[in-house]
Amino acid sequence: MFKRNPIVYLTLTGWQYARTLRPLMVFYTVLFALSQAIALAEPYVIGQLLNSVQTNLSAGQSGTGKLVHDIYLYLSLFFAIQFFTWVFHGPGRLVERIVAFNIKVNYKSTLFKMLTDLPLQWHREHHSGDSIDKINRATNSLATYFDMTFEVLYMLFRLLGTQVILFVFMPIAGWAAILTTLVTFTMIYLFDKVLSSQYSELNKMDNRVASAIHDYVTNIISVITLRLETPVIQEVSNRMGRPFSLYKRNSNLIELKWFLTTMLIATMVVSVMVWYTHNTIGAGKVIMAGTFFTLFEYLRRIGDSFYNFAYIYGSVMRQATDVQSAETLIEAHAMVNPDAEKYNMPANWKELNINNLHFTYEDEKHRTHHLEDVSVKLTRGTTVAFVGQSGSGKSTCLSLLRGVQTADQVELVCDGNVLPGKLAHLSHSTTLMPQDPEIFADTIKFNITFGFEASDEDIAKAIQIARFENVLTRLPSGLETSIAEKGVNLSGGEKQRLALARGVYFARSSDVVLLDEPTSSVDTYNERQIYEAVLETFADKCIVSSIHKLHLLEMFDLIYVFEDGKIVESGTFAQLTTNGGKLAEMWKNYQVSDNVVITDSFEIVESQL
Repeated sequence: MFKRNPIVYLTLTGWQYARTLRPLMVFYTVLFALSQAIALAEPYVIGQLLNSVQTNLSAGQSGTGKLVHDIYLYLSLFFAIQFFTWVFHGPGRLVERIVAFNIKVNYKSTLFKMLTDLPLQWHREHHSGDSIDKINRATNSLATYFDMTFEVLYMLFRLLGTQVILFVFMPIAGWAAILTTLVTFTMIYLFDKVLSSQYSELNKMDNRVASAIHDYVTNIISVITLRLETPVIQEVSNRMGRPFSLYKRNSNLIELKWFLTTMLIATMVVSVMVWYTHNTIGAGKVIMAGTFFTLFEYLRRIGDSFYNFAYIYGSVMRQATDVQSAETLIEAHAMVNPDAEKYNMPANWKELNINNLHFTYEDEKHRTHHLEDVSVKLTRGTTVAFVGQSGSGKSTCLSLLRGVQTADQVELVCDGNVLPGKLAHLSHSTTLMPQDPEIFADTIKFNITFGFEASDEDIAKAIQIARFENVLTRLPSGLETSIAEKGVNLSGGEKQRLALARGVYFARSSDVVLLDEPTSSVDTYNERQIYEAVLETFADKCIVSSIHKLHLLEMFDLIYVFEDGKIVESGTFAQLTTNGGKLAEMWKNYQVSDNVVITDSFEIVESQL
């Protein structure tokens, strides 16, 4: 209901995110009300000054002390009005901006947290550039509104205060002002109702532009290498130009709204002043210059309030539209299991059994993936390998264990006890290191620590485990070297090792470490060294790794073989390579096709690259 009125909607939204600073919102509102109450006395004081001058001059008392006294008195009152207006306005503005800053921080932090809480499937179905644009637009609009709340409050205080004064000063003028107010507000509402839908459509078009720019910039290497600069620029220009016809209609409506508002205000002012002049002269009275000025000034202030309302309301409506566009994130987050945060793993657990795991989903290429009746055992201090062809379900199973996606059906048993939250219990105790590295356009250190406080010793340890130290030595500024977007200064294997160092650094507090082929692009020698270091470092945890290069399997205690979303066999490396099953066949083919030399103990004999 409140969304229909943008001022009420934005005010309630800000009130929600002001949190502990809500009393300050009330405080600065009171200060602004006092400031305007004092400022409203200005036309009356000036009017009385003019009346005093006119009366004294008409009585031939131009040089008397009374005239001088009156002038000094009213000028002193005028000065006092200016002073005390700012006594309340200045502190109010300071408090207002403090509140606005905190609302901005709280709101953006909340949206960002909601975005990170959303499941992977949601992110696959929604463009990142669109989400970023919505968050930025909504945050900036809400912050702008609360940074300039005094304009909205002053507009309301001036309009209401002036109407009250007019009723006291001249009731007929008060009724004329009320009638004009109702007609003007109704007209503005009808115009802005149409403008609001146009703003929503313009926002959607702007989001499409932002999405295109985000895609092209983040994939600039492909754009350059494929010589797509001109087509890309043309496509962005086309998207930017599509809203022009709607933008033109929108601008025409805005100007028409302003024209009609001006005419209504002029009609009110002229009508009331003509009525006052006619009645005063008709009654044989003298038109007092001060009274004439006071009436005109209060009418003008009502007119200014209409102008301000038309201007502010249009801006506020645009801001409300921006904030409402981000509610798709809030609504999506509301669908996430609200109890997921409260589930944790029991302290000092020893064994986990994931039973009867079922899951089906469609990827971004509309390919269906599924897991059917998958059961695995995870024991603290052991290593587990997932093996299978591409698309067999290994990575999907790892993402479910991490909580990136939600299983359709599953049972989680911890040390003999069934856990009510199922795999949600694992999400706060598990770290997943993916195959595809995400490299940030920042320093090497930031890519490892994400900007969090970290000791040099912990960073060095992570770099050593990931065997990234040789890469680091050739970078001009070491850890402070800034790399290009998506790590274009690094090879595929080097990017993976950098991402692996990040994973190792953040996995220290996890009970379960998941590796989804994070070394697939790393040379064979370094890959084995990395796995040996990871297994040694996290020996007290449960390590689960998706394995493509089978020479690493001897390092794992338990192996699960996936095929078409099912586990077809499990056991130790020795058992599965000698029982004539699926892994034995894969191992035989791997030995024949792979060009590494493997000894009886499966050690790799290869020089360091």
